Amino acid sequence: MASVTCRVQYLEDSDPFQCTNFPEPRRPLQVDLDPNLALSEQIAGIQKLLSAPLKVEDSTLQLSPRGNYMDLECSLAEQRDDLEKFYQDLE
Repeated sequence: MASVTCRVQYLEDSDPFQCTNFPEPRRPLQVDLDPNLALSEQIAGIQKLLSAPLKVEDSTLQLSPRGNYMDLECSLAEQRDDLEKFYQDLE
């Protein structure tokens, strides 16, 4: 399977009721993910691209608009059943 192009953006959600300290998220950036490589091995590159201030170990990936959190120890291919709608949109 070829790489999967995703749109990513950094979201500070440690306190969802405090919106004065953090501006609206920037426009999403595109990143190509290897569907057979664990997301934990790809998240550092995503975080660098986004200039996210948190440590890599404090970061996660969330699938939007469904809001599901991704399992970083698995690849996208391994989570295909959980991401059926996501993959339908790609095909």
